[in-house]
Amino acid sequence: LTECQYQLSTYGILPQSLPLDANGNINLDPHLSWIQSCDMEEKLGRSASLKASELAHPTPNEKDVLLTGGRSTNQGRGTQHFRALIHDFSSEYDYCTDMRKRQIVREIIDKIYQSGGRFLKPQQGKGADKVWEEVPLDELRKKVMQTFRNRRRRLDAPKQKANNSIGILISGDPLPPDVIFGRARRNPGNELLHRLIKERSQEYESLNRGVKMRLVEGIMKTITDQGGRFLQPASEKGGWLEVSSDNARERISKYFRNHRRRRPTTATIGGSLPRE
Repeated sequence: LTECQYQLSTYGILPQSLPLDANGNINLDPHLSWIQSCDMEEKLGRSASLKASELAHPTPNEKDVLLTGGRSTNQGRGTQHFRALIHDFSSEYDYCTDMRKRQIVREIIDKIYQSGGRFLKPQQGKGADKVWEEVPLDELRKKVMQTFRNRRRRLDAPKQKANNSIGILISGDPLPPDVIFGRARRNPGNELLHRLIKERSQEYESLNRGVKMRLVEGIMKTITDQGGRFLQPASEKGGWLEVSSDNARERISKYFRNHRRRRPTTATIGGSLPRE
């Protein structure tokens, strides 16, 4: 069954779309949902061959998503629904496999169609005289993926600006759960990070880049859930700096790489971790 699922996945038929799970149990619901999705795509593909009179100049309604490349039309209910779906799926989309990305795009498109909406783009004209047309499926997939990329860039822009400074100066000394970067004293937070890296190093090496980042973020969450922060000495200013999430993510990823290079040799940073 596993081999069959793998072979079908090479044709874009995902295991969760099949009526059998890995244990051989029958579940028709996801399979029927997948068939319905395929039927919708087929109907949309056939729409290109319909008479022009049947498709000419659709009038937008509240359920439609208006794709203009700007923000002036983002107040309609359909467009707001689309933006909410992008927001809901964005965390998974940013770090998942290409196959899962395509599945997410299809799910979003299906949800809009199932709500009675269409994806429209301006054909000509401006303002009240604007003429609309329905976006073909192939072009639509690209536009949805571009929407995810644009959102990621908007979120990264202020982070990139913030990263121009190393971190934020904090008051007081490090707490036991904190991870201290750089050549500094031994801290229990470093010991926890070292243990997590050691336990998950083989898993990390087996993953693609996007999923590796999800693993790193999971480790960071484990640290912060214990009340820990990611700090480094503020050499010239004195005291301690709390580094940004992006900075901590990059350092932990580097620790994984160093752990792979130095096995079985044990080298430490902050008492526990491979040197940067």
